Amino acid sequence: MAYDHKVILTDIDGVVFDWHTQFVQWMEMQGYSSTGMSHHDADVHLEFGIDYNEALVKKEEFNTNMISSTLQPYGDSDIWINKLYKEDYRFVGLTSFSDKPIAQYYRYLNLEDYFPTDCFASLIFLSPGESKREILEQFGGTNLIYVEDRILNVNSALRLGLKPILMSHDYNIHFKREPVFVAKNWKDIYDYIKKIPE
Repeated sequence: MAYDHKVILTDIDGVVFDWHTQFVQWMEMQGYSSTGMSHHDADVHLEFGIDYNEALVKKEEFNTNMISSTLQPYGDSDIWINKLYKEDYRFVGLTSFSDKPIAQYYRYLNLEDYFPTDCFASLIFLSPGESKREILEQFGGTNLIYVEDRILNVNSALRLGLKPILMSHDYNIHFKREPVFVAKNWKDIYDYIKKIPE
């Protein structure tokens, strides 16, 4: 796979955008109560003490609503991703956000609020809960950096010859595995990337 720029693969929610905070607020406005125990987005049903399928329906409802185009950057992601963009990096987003066209439109709108149009060279959308392994296989053996917050996907990326970076959250804080770099934020990722010999 040849690229004109240096490429970084990245998950979006919990890495580039703070999907979780806005989703929880939206759920609470509808009368749901969070237990206060944060979980990965794939397990958000546990956070609300609801059925997995009900959570899938609510996520789809949220992601296909215009509110999903107004997510805030996760931490300082906009600052550091834009810095990498200026240094000739481009991003390929792998997101289990939604396979619905309206949700994808909202995702593009949201990205364009914070990043130049060509910063994300492409986005690969999966339906919520769909495994990323098959998509990651397309990049197998490339040694590309892949930023992700879900341990399952980090392990898949490692087995497939990628260079995964885990974005640290309360729900994955126990993870330690050589040679996976664990980042607290995008500044950590930027500093890590800058140390990699070109």
